[in-house]
Amino acid sequence: MAEEEQDGGVRTADRSMGSDPRMLVQRAREQLAAVMGRRADAVSGFAREEDGWRVTVEVVELERIPPSTDVLATYEVQLDADGNLSGYERTRRYVRSQADEL
Repeated sequence: MAEEEQDGGVRTADRSMGSDPRMLVQRAREQLAAVMGRRADAVSGFAREEDGWRVTVEVVELERIPPSTDVLATYEVQLDADGNLSGYERTRRYVRSQADEL
């Protein structure tokens, strides 16, 4: 695998990365953290799209005590075909202890 380069703090993907889901999810987490300054708490979705990949991540936006009252957000992260961040959007904000309606 070729060496990765630094580009403004966000690594540029090696074309040989291909479509390895583990690498793509890791890159989405790293790149979102570099842009937002917050790390991804969990990954809750991953899908191939026409022009790249979509990774859904949960981010702690506000830590509270007790942790069950932390404020989290769901972000849809778009990666291009090479695994580089092409966009992201917050789609939901919620308290950690909040359950989805069934």
